[in-house]
Amino acid sequence: MKRDESLPSSIRTIDERVERDLARVQTESVENQTQGGVPEPLRRPVAPPEHYPVDSLGLILGSAVKSIERVIKAPRAVCGSSILAAASLATQHLADVEVDGRRHPLSLSMMTIAESGERKSAVDKEALRAARIHEKELIRKFEAELDARKASKKTSSDSGNSSGDADGDQPEPQLPYILVDDFTYEGVFKLLYKGQPSIGLIADEGAQVFGGHGMSKENEMRTAAGLSKLWDCGELSRVRAGDGSAKMYGKRTASHLMVQPVIAERVLSNPMLVGQGVLARSLLAYPDGTAGTRTYVAESLRDDLAMREYERRLLELHQKEPIYAQQGHYELEPYSLHLKRDAKDEWVAFYNWVEERLRPGGEFAAVKAWASKTPEQALRIAGVLTLVENPNAGEIDKDTIRRAAELALWHLSEARRLAGTAELSSEVRDAEALLNWCHETGREELYSAVALQYGPSRIRESKIFKSAINELVRAGWAEPLGTKVVDGASRRQAWKILPSKEAV
Repeated sequence: MKRDESLPSSIRTIDERVERDLARVQTESVENQTQGGVPEPLRRPVAPPEHYPVDSLGLILGSAVKSIERVIKAPRAVCGSSILAAASLATQHLADVEVDGRRHPLSLSMMTIAESGERKSAVDKEALRAARIHEKELIRKFEAELDARKASKKTSSDSGNSSGDADGDQPEPQLPYILVDDFTYEGVFKLLYKGQPSIGLIADEGAQVFGGHGMSKENEMRTAAGLSKLWDCGELSRVRAGDGSAKMYGKRTASHLMVQPVIAERVLSNPMLVGQGVLARSLLAYPDGTAGTRTYVAESLRDDLAMREYERRLLELHQKEPIYAQQGHYELEPYSLHLKRDAKDEWVAFYNWVEERLRPGGEFAAVKAWASKTPEQALRIAGVLTLVENPNAGEIDKDTIRRAAELALWHLSEARRLAGTAELSSEVRDAEALLNWCHETGREELYSAVALQYGPSRIRESKIFKSAINELVRAGWAEPLGTKVVDGASRRQAWKILPSKEAV
């Protein structure tokens, strides 16, 4: 690939990384083809993830990620995504990035894929400490205001002063909740209408969201469309015959849903969610796990200087008063963050670089939906980084745009890496489940009765088992043995199961 030397150095560096990634995939493909006798993969091999660019987060956020990773021993990308989502929640009510009259909220939508036991909850607990402190303060103020109103009403009633009814003309106090871990579209609408204009939809067990009422067949389109509209411009609307109609502007929603691979595969293969665009607005991450390498660290993150500075800065941002529109129901009117001249030149070069690679056959053609959003993702990330590093900033500099582009591109590389891996037939999924069970249990010879009785639940039906074992035979993972004594009895049909590559 011929490299354009006129591009800024940071974009040329990204270009070189894409070339290395393509060369590695091609080399691995050739190696697989030349290894005779090796079973065929049941799905397209997934390239390993790139190293997470933690230094691009800057001193405050990057140091917090490193501290959490050192003590909790969770994957770095899990720590980074949690920290970035928490920073988005802390800043989104304050400013938008404005470029040529187009405004972009600082709201980020993250989706992180990790196995159970990868300490997602422990990471989120540390990342959201400032948000929870702020939420508790809001709850105390809310309860105090309710108590004051009750006391005022009682005093007026005891004195016989009917003017106490005028209290009913006052607007209800805003609901104090900013963290939501399970939601529906209707629930989000009501919370934003009656509560804070800036919230976080953050769940360390995203299965309760994707498996809940809001994502049921009859509701998933409305939920997806509503979340997309919120991400785009902070608007929500509802038209109902029973409880009235309403439309809201100036709302902000950051989100981070952590899901296990089995849930992620179902979500990423959902044609409605992919086609509607809500997934393309998400920054994906699927890091390698760290289980089995996590020796205990006798250290409290409450005493860590980097974490204390991170918590202090995010709490300061949470507590900064938002700017409201003169008219509107708690409608935010954030001020504008502009790009410095050289920062805009850097971003425009990045924008054009991504756009060129969306053409048929280009590096990003297979993930066009994600890639087309990447330049805007870079702007949003840059705005978040800028306010974390300087809460009173009015401009975004070139270095911040460069770092934000690197982070946005890392998440795009994750989308490229995962694209198509979720679009598997049920036969392949059944075969994978059967093969994994054999490897996990050390079974080298297989027959139908043992698989139907003890195997994975999805293949405990004769027709499904036969389809799965035939798929394994076709790919070379199973060899028919005919009639053979296995487990002390003669089996009319038995198969030899090849060991996993890790065991070879």
